[in-house]
Amino acid sequence: MRKSTQSNLFYGFISLMFALLLFFNANSQGSIERTVSTQDKIYDETLNNIPVQIVYNQDKYFVSGYEKLVSVRLKSANRIQLNSEANEDTRSFKIIADLTNTRLGTSEVQLQAQGLSSAVTAEIQPKMLTVTLEKKITREYKVETKLPDLVKKEGYTIDDISLNPESVKITTGTETAKTINRVIAPIASTNQSTDRIKQVVNVQALDSKGQVLPIEAPPPKVEATIKLLPKTKEVPLIATANGTAAKNVSYYNFNLSKLNVAISGPGSVIDSINQLELPINISDIKKNDKEINRNTSR
Repeated sequence: MRKSTQSNLFYGFISLMFALLLFFNANSQGSIERTVSTQDKIYDETLNNIPVQIVYNQDKYFVSGYEKLVSVRLKSANRIQLNSEANEDTRSFKIIADLTNTRLGTSEVQLQAQGLSSAVTAEIQPKMLTVTLEKKITREYKVETKLPDLVKKEGYTIDDISLNPESVKITTGTETAKTINRVIAPIASTNQSTDRIKQVVNVQALDSKGQVLPIEAPPPKVEATIKLLPKTKEVPLIATANGTAAKNVSYYNFNLSKLNVAISGPGSVIDSINQLELPINISDIKKNDKEINRNTSR
């Protein structure tokens, strides 16, 4: 009997140990699953229009032909750190293209996120940057004026053009410089007085096809002053009665010293004018002949 009791106690003890082992094992697995679940939560943020910084010897070389803005997708398990890098005011990283070992000509360069927190990863779009690297050169060019199409369309003729300065120094690449056909000061459309335009503008370098070529920023500026003569044409002058004649006036007639007058202005205005009416007040006609002086300038 005693032996049976001891055997039951032994098996009971073994059962208790297995139960405790299963309990702690289940709790341990649950703890691990929760930890993994928490660590697997990844936050992400996509940033657009992030500027690209080009690393190269600016004293010797000129770069052009590359996209200046890219998109960056940031990922992190640390929401606070992600927000810090996403915020323009607090971010520590910058996107660079290192041209230190790049050959002359057009190449593709790997973009890099420099200075990014180790808790954050970055995916840059596009990953590669196409860029043209040339030796730098500076030359002097005479500047021409390019008037807006509206000037010709409205029938204006050029009376005088002055540029200050008349020539500028332009810095660009050696290969680009070979294709410069002319340097212009492009005048923008304006609402200034029709006989004079005065603007300070950035010059542009053009090739033989009129395409704008890359030059070092900021480009040179010139002050352009253009004097214009408006379109002019002659139209007939027509006298018209205005007011009410006195009761004792039975007849009146108009004799004009000029039958035609010259008018000036933008073509869009004067092209539709085929005659000018000259209103004459007949209310105060009291004698056979009355001379009236009217200004017909327009």
